[in-house]
Amino acid sequence: MAISDTKLRALYGKPYSGPTEITDSDGLGVRITPKGVVSFQFRFRWDGKQHRLGIGRYPALTLREARNIVADLRESVDRGLDPRLLAERKSAEKKPTVKDCLEYWQENYVDTALRTKTQALYKSTVIKHMTNVFPGMPIEEIPVRLWVELFSEEEKINPRRARQLLIQLRSAIGWCNRRQYIGATEFMLLQPKDIGQKPAVGETTLSYNQLAKIWLAIDRSRGSTSNRLLHQLLMLYAARNSEMRLAVRSEFDREEGVWMVPAEKSKTNKIIRRPIFGHADELLKKAEMTYGNVLFPGPQLNKPLGIAGANRFLGRIQESLGIGEFTAHDFRRTLATRLSEEGVAPHVIEKMLGHELGGVLSVYNKHDWLSEQKAAYELYAEKIFWHIRKISG
Repeated sequence: MAISDTKLRALYGKPYSGPTEITDSDGLGVRITPKGVVSFQFRFRWDGKQHRLGIGRYPALTLREARNIVADLRESVDRGLDPRLLAERKSAEKKPTVKDCLEYWQENYVDTALRTKTQALYKSTVIKHMTNVFPGMPIEEIPVRLWVELFSEEEKINPRRARQLLIQLRSAIGWCNRRQYIGATEFMLLQPKDIGQKPAVGETTLSYNQLAKIWLAIDRSRGSTSNRLLHQLLMLYAARNSEMRLAVRSEFDREEGVWMVPAEKSKTNKIIRRPIFGHADELLKKAEMTYGNVLFPGPQLNKPLGIAGANRFLGRIQESLGIGEFTAHDFRRTLATRLSEEGVAPHVIEKMLGHELGGVLSVYNKHDWLSEQKAAYELYAEKIFWHIRKISG
């Protein structure tokens, strides 16, 4: 009776009362326990006696892989070589661990094919938290039970991070498998929906009154001048955090009245052009006079403020206000929503946010609508400052 993937999927992990062994061809067979554990084996004759050699469990070992292994073992028998010696030699070879896989993935993919910000993300999450799990254990031999236990503990610490780590680790291990660095693993049986919580989709949209309260709280805070200026400019421009945080003096051309975000600092890998306008320019000049070329430095004045320091600062502002949760990214959604209410054209808002335009516009229309952007920014800033004056009396 031939074995098929469909049959194995139907048997795996389910109560079973049929024949304990199902045969395929060339000596390949599977043994099934009453609990649905499926193991591949190779049947062969040696010195006139029948022998069985276990070669792995399904689904960590796929049917295709089992057939390839059996083909090698059958060739060994035909050549008069004991297949058990071949199997022992293969098992004695060093098999990659989780750490080996992550290092291989980082060296050959993360550090060579991804942008700097994405590299930093992976290094601070999956590489940092998963490198030392199951030390010394070949990744192909780690049962799914142990993976479930590991991620169950991660769920207790942080459900959202647990799912993020699972998704990222699946990317790394799947990449190693496609490169033939490792074979199939039981880890890939885990699906993101099985672990943790989905990251919350941002829905916070702030009112002008709330923006004014945040602005005043930033003004009155004991945070560094760098942090205060950064977050007030993020409120006005609704730029991505890294676009503003990593900005340097040379990116602001006052003769042309343009802030140009270089392609390497842009999420879209394309230059972003935004106008310099009144309220923003006052803050930018203050940053230039205070710090020089790096506009928003951290503890080391020649290096930009780190994302962790920026997030901690805004977190303290949020806790002090009691107006609900918000992040710097919510400033972007707020600007888009409020300016849409004011009748600003969608394509102008998209340019302000640094988004790529879709369809024909993305191919043929390279216009940035700088004058329209400037008018919209000035309208938005004036609305915020009207509420600041009202609250301040």
